[in-house]
Amino acid sequence: MSNELLKALKTAYEAEKEGLRTYLKFAKQTKVSSGKNMFIQLALDEVDHMELIERFTNQIMEGQKVEVIEVPKGRLSKFMPDVKDVSLQKIDKAELGDEEALKIALEHERKAYEFYKSEAAKAESPEVKEFFEKLAEVEEKHYNIIQAELDTIRNDGFWFDTMEFSVEM
Repeated sequence: MSNELLKALKTAYEAEKEGLRTYLKFAKQTKVSSGKNMFIQLALDEVDHMELIERFTNQIMEGQKVEVIEVPKGRLSKFMPDVKDVSLQKIDKAELGDEEALKIALEHERKAYEFYKSEAAKAESPEVKEFFEKLAEVEEKHYNIIQAELDTIRNDGFWFDTMEFSVEM
């Protein structure tokens, strides 16, 4: 495998580690319980990604045949309410800092998604391509969940791009 791939994996590992630190800091700071829980789950997903990247890197460094490593879908989807249940959810009052934290998290996930998609496009082996594609899928889901949380604290009437209520008759 190429040095470029190892460099990309090191970059990915460092980005996941930075995401872990950031999400834990935001979980500690936020006042909104759903946001706090979301940041904790995101941090745990970052740990999972770091372990996967490390395992994949070790396969390459040890000269083993690169095998497809299963990338879990992420913990957050298990905790998110169904769209039909959203109106029953208690929404805490967010502070400006909470909204800023979500915006930063959104940008982190967007960059991670773009990085993984770019690396997948450059991949020479199908296993490497699939690994980066699966990581990109998880980052895209994180992005959508964070956007939903942001929309919810803004009370804009949308949850996962679905209108919760209409002010028109």
